[in-house]
Amino acid sequence: MSRQYNIPDVMCWQHCEKLTNILCFSVPPVCPLCRQNTSTSPSRIPPYKVLSPLSRAGESPVSLVVKPTVGTFLRDYDNSTNLHIGVTDTKGTVYDYDEDGVHVGVSGWEQCLVISLSNRGLAPHIIQVWDATLQHIANSKMWTKSNYIEDRHNCFDFVIAFLRQVGFSRENLSAGSRSAMTHDIILPQMSKVTQYITIYRNVERNSYICQDVQTKNLTR
Repeated sequence: MSRQYNIPDVMCWQHCEKLTNILCFSVPPVCPLCRQNTSTSPSRIPPYKVLSPLSRAGESPVSLVVKPTVGTFLRDYDNSTNLHIGVTDTKGTVYDYDEDGVHVGVSGWEQCLVISLSNRGLAPHIIQVWDATLQHIANSKMWTKSNYIEDRHNCFDFVIAFLRQVGFSRENLSAGSRSAMTHDIILPQMSKVTQYITIYRNVERNSYICQDVQTKNLTR
């Protein structure tokens, strides 16, 4: 079980059919395919944890972190949900900006999409000034509560301003605008998130789901 929100892990296993995976939170007492007792009959593939695309920001230094503006991905996300974005320092502390100003910490970021920036050609000199630049922008009068404007001075603008100030070039990241960052960086990562959400909710609703192995699957 996950420590955050007591979220169960999605497990994958094969009992009797090599072309069918069974996804569940816990192995059912009876196989849904052959109806045998699962505690007394062998499984083709023992249960293993399906890798979740959602993780804790606190364990993800030098990254962009994304979550729903309200609620969580697993419970509340759909295609119309607004997203909130922040950036982590070299220790995993999140800096983000909203209508209440700049926030510094990890609370509320236990279940988010993490986009690591350290594997995008980050120059050593940028790492050296990363934390100091984050602290400087967090203390800037530009990012106060009174200056927040939902559609043009928001969390995305905060992150973009930081990336420019710290020296991330357009070759490293599409940091020119909210639309560019969303299209080039966030949306390509969202496919695994939405796939996992669909699986999670179906398992939660039905106790298990059966999936053809030919279906593009999440990795172990």
